[in-house]
Amino acid sequence: MHLPSLLGCLSGALLLAGALAAQGEHMPASRSLEAKIEAASMADRTGARVDPSLQFTDERGYPYQLQQVFPGKRPVVLLLGYYRCPRMCGQVMEAAFRALSEVDLEPGQDYQVLSVSIDPRETPAIARERKDAFVGKLAKVGAADGWRVLTGDEGPIRQLTDTVGFRYYWSEHQGQYAHPPAIVFLTPEGAVGRVIVNTEFDPADLHLALVEVSQGRLGGLWDQVRLNCLTFDPRTNTYSLHAMTIMRVAGAATIAALAGMIVFMLRRERRRPQVAPA
Repeated sequence: MHLPSLLGCLSGALLLAGALAAQGEHMPASRSLEAKIEAASMADRTGARVDPSLQFTDERGYPYQLQQVFPGKRPVVLLLGYYRCPRMCGQVMEAAFRALSEVDLEPGQDYQVLSVSIDPRETPAIARERKDAFVGKLAKVGAADGWRVLTGDEGPIRQLTDTVGFRYYWSEHQGQYAHPPAIVFLTPEGAVGRVIVNTEFDPADLHLALVEVSQGRLGGLWDQVRLNCLTFDPRTNTYSLHAMTIMRVAGAATIAALAGMIVFMLRRERRRPQVAPA
């Protein structure tokens, strides 16, 4: 083969290899990003029931089995994360406590708060520091007794997070856990009833979530009316009027208006004086 032809073949091969390499780098990166987003998100586990035999250790150093709250008489607000998290965990906890402080329900009396660390390396001492730093942000009389801060081994942590759909992973590049910002609302029997994913929370949404998962133990008539009229939208993570609900309300109002008009016309017709025949 002549030298120019050989050089041309080598150049073409190098260009082709470069193009293939660039394409290969681009495609796995996209798939890798999608996989990471999915790996740090909430899966829908509505109705799944946690194992009450799972054992952890609370901030006082005492053994804590989930059977202390499941089954019980109160719903549970479950906060998952880790206590040495540099940013998001504290932000979510502070936002959750700020909203719960405005809810007309009392921790320890109407509901229980459980924080569980996803990092098996964290200790009860670290959990105690976390509670001391944040308990004042839950402006309720029963905050200290109504909130337990737990640590545990890898097995119980994984079993609990898998049950409620809390997906996370350790990022070596960032040196921290990647996980979703979420509040999990559990029924008194320990079943997943509602999940709100956000870094800011509306007190009205938390109130309705607690009433909803309490299975009739909390709330009044007005709360039940609101739950019947409002639908939880997982896209916006808030309770709002659904289009079908609006149509039903409009239809009911139209029927009521027509019925009222018919009744009014019949009464007016009856009140007219009867003319005697000639």
